[in-house]
Amino acid sequence: MKHFVLPFLLLFPLLSIHAQADTVHLDDVTISVTPFEQRLSESTGSLSIIRPLPTDALSTINIADELNTAPGVFMASGTHTTNRLTIRGVGSRTPYSSNRIRAYLEEIPLTNGDGISTVEDLDMLGISRIEILKGPASAMYGSGLGGVVKMKASYPFENGFSYGASATAGSFNTQKYGLHAGWKKDHTAITLGVGRSSSDGFRENNRYNRNNLFLHGKTGTTGNMFTFHLLVTDLYSQIPSSLNAADFSENPEKAAANWLAIEGYEAYEKVTAGAGWKHQLSDRWENHLTVFSAWQDPYESRPFNILDEVSFTFGLRDYIQYRTNRLNIQAGIELFAENYQWEIVETFSGTPGALQLHNSEIRRYGNLFSHARWTPAPGLNIEAGINFNLLEYRLSTIYHIDGDDQSGKYGYPPVVSPRFGLNYNIAGDHYLHASAGHGFSAPSLEETLLPEGMVNPDLLPETGWNTDLGFRGWTPNDRWYYDVALYAIFIQNMLVTERVTEEIFTGINAGSARLAGIEIFNRFDITPTGQKDNWEHTLTSSIFLNSNKFTSFIDDGTDYSGNELPGIPAQVIHTRLRTSFRESLSVVLEWNWSGSQYLDDANTESYSGHMLVNARGSFRIASRKMPFSILLNGGINNLFDAAYASMVLVNAPFFGGAAPRYYYPGMPRHAFIGISIGH
Repeated sequence: MKHFVLPFLLLFPLLSIHAQADTVHLDDVTISVTPFEQRLSESTGSLSIIRPLPTDALSTINIADELNTAPGVFMASGTHTTNRLTIRGVGSRTPYSSNRIRAYLEEIPLTNGDGISTVEDLDMLGISRIEILKGPASAMYGSGLGGVVKMKASYPFENGFSYGASATAGSFNTQKYGLHAGWKKDHTAITLGVGRSSSDGFRENNRYNRNNLFLHGKTGTTGNMFTFHLLVTDLYSQIPSSLNAADFSENPEKAAANWLAIEGYEAYEKVTAGAGWKHQLSDRWENHLTVFSAWQDPYESRPFNILDEVSFTFGLRDYIQYRTNRLNIQAGIELFAENYQWEIVETFSGTPGALQLHNSEIRRYGNLFSHARWTPAPGLNIEAGINFNLLEYRLSTIYHIDGDDQSGKYGYPPVVSPRFGLNYNIAGDHYLHASAGHGFSAPSLEETLLPEGMVNPDLLPETGWNTDLGFRGWTPNDRWYYDVALYAIFIQNMLVTERVTEEIFTGINAGSARLAGIEIFNRFDITPTGQKDNWEHTLTSSIFLNSNKFTSFIDDGTDYSGNELPGIPAQVIHTRLRTSFRESLSVVLEWNWSGSQYLDDANTESYSGHMLVNARGSFRIASRKMPFSILLNGGINNLFDAAYASMVLVNAPFFGGAAPRYYYPGMPRHAFIGISIGH
């Protein structure tokens, strides 16, 4: 397979295209994931922008399908609820969730106080665009060593009332339904939608049900703009868990025996809400205020115990901005507080037993930040920023079966994170961008607790420096857009999650690492300019090549220095060819390659990688005589029925002589068909 991939690696640096759904001139895109709203071409950071195709939003259950089209971004999905999002390899050591990454809907955090970002339960129908800032972004957002994923809400494009209804059915009893309505008049717009996604899955104990509600609104004038957002999620998902090598190869449909025996699952209800106010104080001064809150009530039935949680968060972000023709200055504060309670309950084959542990934690952090953007000469932009972070948490033991009291107030030394960047217009529509920034990620709750359940007061945040250099631009006729970036991240006080037993984790600061790579993404319009009356052909793809090594890493007396970090594919390539006829017919072919990766720190176990091919198409029926349009769509994913691992468990443990369970089997060939009606 490596010999098969090599020709593509040689060819695609010339033709590789970023996964961009529409054909809008990219320089017209105004990005907001950076401190100052600006044109993409003038940004000093490494960015990716994803606009989901309308047909993808109708049929996609897991947002990973979209995120994986951006170079440097890799979201592994064991199931619809077992996901691990990494950016430039950061976050690869988190076992079952996405850590070290910040996520937002507009200005509302989707990351909890524990540093976990859950984006896989969003319905794509309510998202218009995804902006991804790669590399440490702590100068702008605080804790987040890997980067930031920012979702933009979907609003109606034109004045008046709009609506849409959709239904999709697929293999393994997969179903997705959606209904949304919107209204817009001048500066006022509102979108309301509901959706339901469900599947029996192809594995045992793999059933999934999710209900979503989203509400986005904005109103006001140029001087005063108000926004509000509401997300409601109700989810139930069975857990098949991972498999050992023999079961993965011979019987990937099975679930792990211990999870199947109790029909293990997780379920939760979640509500996230926020409101913003942008106030123009004068021609040069404006203030931005956002308040947000979230409530979540998860419950997980596991073979070894039952975990029952509830959390409530509240916070605000406020900054004032001064603008002139050449200078922008911003300064503000972000405050966040979370009250998190969890219970560990004894289990008898899934039936709750006696209470074993009841703890409460209040986690608070504050960010003081300031940024400046200076244009000393036409075509040259210089940015600088700094963030001062304070984090503390108070742990209270309400009940412990052994009587151990872990109550106490804990904290970390203040973290100062600077960032510098520049952007230079080389010539025409070609730009150079470079940046250097500091980042950090605070330990999660599981990492702060020692195996005996006590808090480890000596644990430090993981810190790192990122440097990158890139070029972006497009040809005069807009047929070819490119962006190439080289980066290196140097991580200190690396947090390593150790699994003591099947249910007990702990964290240690175990050394340092260097993550380096190249990201290439472009978009090429095959159809010559002036010949787009009927057919259009667009080639898009992204390439991510990387090398990640422990520079100093000793764990439990074993020296792993010089080894490759496990859980990060050495190459990730996504390619898409889209052919469309006017606005009625569209056909899409995708080729995806995920390269080899190690499974353990010793580099003794590895996964060779896989290739997937997907095909889909859509047909729109519309006329002036019809009050609505009809869209028919369908497709086949994993067209050649490849057997592959959609996610691996790094350093998978093995107890009682059982083989380690490294592998989550990926979906076999599966098809879908759908219909939507809208106005």
